[in-house]
Amino acid sequence: MTTTLTSPAPEVVDFLTVGIARFTRQDPAAIRPDSALVDLGLQSIDAVLLSGEVEDHFGIELDPATIFEHDTLASFASDITARLEAR
Repeated sequence: MTTTLTSPAPEVVDFLTVGIARFTRQDPAAIRPDSALVDLGLQSIDAVLLSGEVEDHFGIELDPATIFEHDTLASFASDITARLEAR
């Protein structure tokens, strides 16, 4: 797991929540920032597609494997937020 001190931006958390809900066919309300990514049922192909959507939406480069470096949605969102702040 990658640990970061950056608080996840709400818009990043929202974007990821909607994307993960769509790929895993879940209600977005059931996905919380502290949700374990592995427990959400996200498949490898979903991670690749979600990473592409993150890149397109936020204008950053993101290796699809990055999602698997994080235990929770909040941790992954924090990583993306830190990348946005570093631009």
